[in-house]
Amino acid sequence: MMLVPSLQPVFGSLQTIIKRQSASSGIIYRHRIFQSDSLLLASSAKRRSFGQLASSDLKYFAGMNEPSCPCCSFLGKGLFLPCGDTSDEVAAERTIVTDEPLLAAAVDVLSPSEAWEAITSARANLAQLQQPIALVDTHGHPHLERGAEYASQEGAGDKVFSFNDPKNLVVSITCAVSPLDWNAALEYASRSQYILPALGVHPWYLHDIIKDHTVENNKDESTTDELTPHINIEQYLKWEWLSTLEMIISQHPNLIVGEIGLCKMARFVREFPKAFGGKATALQLQKVVFKKQMELAAKWKRPVTVHCVNAHGLLIETLTEMLNEALESCSKEEKNDGTRATLRNAFPPAIAMHSFTGTSHQVQQLLDLEKSILHPEQVGKVGNRKRGGKKQRKQHQNEEKKAECNTGILFYFGFSHNVNYIMCTSEKAKRKGIEAVQTIPSDRLLVESDVHASVDVVLGTAGALAYAANARGESLKDVAESSTRNGLRFISSLNSRLVDG
Repeated sequence: MMLVPSLQPVFGSLQTIIKRQSASSGIIYRHRIFQSDSLLLASSAKRRSFGQLASSDLKYFAGMNEPSCPCCSFLGKGLFLPCGDTSDEVAAERTIVTDEPLLAAAVDVLSPSEAWEAITSARANLAQLQQPIALVDTHGHPHLERGAEYASQEGAGDKVFSFNDPKNLVVSITCAVSPLDWNAALEYASRSQYILPALGVHPWYLHDIIKDHTVENNKDESTTDELTPHINIEQYLKWEWLSTLEMIISQHPNLIVGEIGLCKMARFVREFPKAFGGKATALQLQKVVFKKQMELAAKWKRPVTVHCVNAHGLLIETLTEMLNEALESCSKEEKNDGTRATLRNAFPPAIAMHSFTGTSHQVQQLLDLEKSILHPEQVGKVGNRKRGGKKQRKQHQNEEKKAECNTGILFYFGFSHNVNYIMCTSEKAKRKGIEAVQTIPSDRLLVESDVHASVDVVLGTAGALAYAANARGESLKDVAESSTRNGLRFISSLNSRLVDG
């Protein structure tokens, strides 16, 4: 594999964007990505300010995993990332927006090239560039090199949209989908110090890990889409893939797990023979494979990127099962003292919902589930808080924010231009999508290219940024600022220590 230079100079430059300012409580580090609002205007006349995020306190994540190979060279020491402030101002930013009127379907979204030009132009006009990383693309498949889409259709002409531009870096994650492309993803990631690899089995590609003759040898006479209880469906799978994946994870300390997930629209589900249980069996196989990969990610403390289409109910069901299994494993002593550690360590350090297509209600369901995992001591106290006075409720809210800062964020929500904008054609789907984007707390929003060619990474990510900014009624500046910081925080969870009880 091609050797790549150390990222130490890059992270050295990252440290230069941190300004020490004296404060009554001691030294505070301030982080700024953009210093000017002049060119990045709001996508809508109505916008909410998230400017305080640019000056929230930062936490230094020391002791980053030392890279053991070129494809893991992305992470180095010296990365500064934000930890949630417990002040009222920042706490307000973490609340879910539910009381504002829904914006109309996005009709004035900037094109990807227009969005990228706006970002780079604004950065070029800064007196001193404070942040070399312009965007973080948390999901794509550029290692597949299946042909350009954005670069060839955006009227780019002879322009080269490079994610390696030293003044406008785009950090990206390339996600494998099957054991058949794991090596390709690792090789592609070794080409640049700004690419991080992710390996997993996508729910569309379970046929790559199905035994060739198992189904024939266990043929059932059923002709309906129902599970046959007397057959252990796990024997349908080639389990070598799981041990191989764990071996690769052990060798690559900065490897993410993904793309994994659940999908009722997968051809694998739609065409699974009814003689073997049809869709019901196919979905259960997806669930088994997804759960195994989630457990592996939790064991090795690796974040995951999750595909979920028309299966959010099954996803929540599966995650709830994992939660209940962790609760059952607690001894009486642990239930008194260490429940939070047991539950937290049963899950990956961070979960990114890729190109999220769920509803705002499902966003809330996942956040409620997160609360049950990260803050079990708070579950069941909601009623008491409601009956308390305003001062008491505010005190509880501040306590929750402090707890969240200590334990981190579990769920992130990513959006892509291709899936959430181009492929979203009906007015109902557009409205549902916009409502979901608006519901996402600002510190959980991610942007993704979801492209299949390296030349499309920049424009795909910029397009996602334009869509998210338009849907939320915010400026490109604000969304670029928050999503970049969120993306780096998601990546930094590779280094998490979770909780010790």
